[in-house]
Amino acid sequence: MSSTKLFGTDGIRARAGEFPLNSNAVVAIGRAVGEKLGGKVLVGQDTRMSSPWIFGLLQQGIALTPASVTNAGVIPTPAIALLTKSSGYSGGIMISASHNPYEDNGIKVFAADGTKLNDSDEARIEKRIAELLGSNGARESIDAVPPQKISAANSTGWLERYQEILLSHFPPKDWLGGHRIAVDCANGAMSEIAPRLLRRLGADVIVTHASPDGVNINAGCGAVHVDALRSAMSSESADFGVAYDGDGDRSMFMASNGRLIDGDGILLLMARRLKKNGQLKPPIVIGTLMTNFSLERMLGNEGISLTRVSVGDRFIFEEMRRSGSQLGGEPSGHIIFADFRLSGDGLLTTLKVAEAIASGHASFEDLTKDWVESPQLLKNVRVKRKVALEALPAIQAKMNEIQHELQGCGRLVVRYSGTEPLLRVMIESDDAARNERLMETLLATIREQLL
Repeated sequence: MSSTKLFGTDGIRARAGEFPLNSNAVVAIGRAVGEKLGGKVLVGQDTRMSSPWIFGLLQQGIALTPASVTNAGVIPTPAIALLTKSSGYSGGIMISASHNPYEDNGIKVFAADGTKLNDSDEARIEKRIAELLGSNGARESIDAVPPQKISAANSTGWLERYQEILLSHFPPKDWLGGHRIAVDCANGAMSEIAPRLLRRLGADVIVTHASPDGVNINAGCGAVHVDALRSAMSSESADFGVAYDGDGDRSMFMASNGRLIDGDGILLLMARRLKKNGQLKPPIVIGTLMTNFSLERMLGNEGISLTRVSVGDRFIFEEMRRSGSQLGGEPSGHIIFADFRLSGDGLLTTLKVAEAIASGHASFEDLTKDWVESPQLLKNVRVKRKVALEALPAIQAKMNEIQHELQGCGRLVVRYSGTEPLLRVMIESDDAARNERLMETLLATIREQLL
């Protein structure tokens, strides 16, 4: 077990009932996290059938430590980050697998300042989990998850506190009056709070997929299935639409004409707004390896530089904190603002977009009309083992040749998947035909050398 890394880029995640989310392992995780955090720990969950079951097991583990649990109920991940920090908790835990289907679940751990744990803290927790489990067959045991009724309406008090923190950063009046917003809540943690808060600000809200039943989270809806939002908007007239993922840290936006605007398009809109208001200091936006080259070029044309980090909002906020950047995000819809600089928050991003529309007296289409993504080609190559690319000179030579050709007009990213036996190859430039040609030559070399 000691060789298995439990924490990925966004906590521990697996199929509920299977290792490391079977009963023995979850109790051990609770105990190890409780020993690390101490004090009072705020715990929230999304709307998966397995979330209450995992909560109970975590509680058992934490009860074996000096730490104590406060149950925040069904609540978005960014709310746990914010409330852990603002309410003086020693740490927070979110039970969620974000955009994954309901069969999966996960455990995200936050430090007292509302940020995700660093690598060394995660490593210490993993070591302790291994000690607690020993070699008692915990990896093999599979538990049936008991069905439980889920409601996003059982978090009274905590959702209100989260709402008040968000509202404190915006004008104290019905400034969304006259605006119509379509909201797809993914049958997840935003189902209760997002429609309520937007209506409180005066918006006319068209709500879809806000009836969680434990198994319908992210099911054909939300940020990873945006056709559901497009369908809702085609039958209703709205200024813009937004779709959240299951735990509410991501948001994808849609113009009234059905055009999808992902996280990169929102970063462009927000960077321009911050710069216009004199707030983009330093003039740096933080993106990831997957940020579209077009954003880098368009920001550069406006005197704004893009810094790329590894995929994961944790790496984005670490770089924001280091550089002093006011803005960062991912194409997948995690957007982080310096207001809180903690984690992606789909509802905060919605309010920022709505504020840009309301204060600029411009439509969402107008604000995003010049955003054009560079054509991007992504291929996955299944490998038997992950040989370091530096040890393969022929592949290195071909990559260098392609990078030279793409200089100034595109880029190449080649990396192994962190969770699957795959080599991911991404080429983007201003010419789709060029992408195809370069991809074929690189894949031929990879197959020759690696397979």
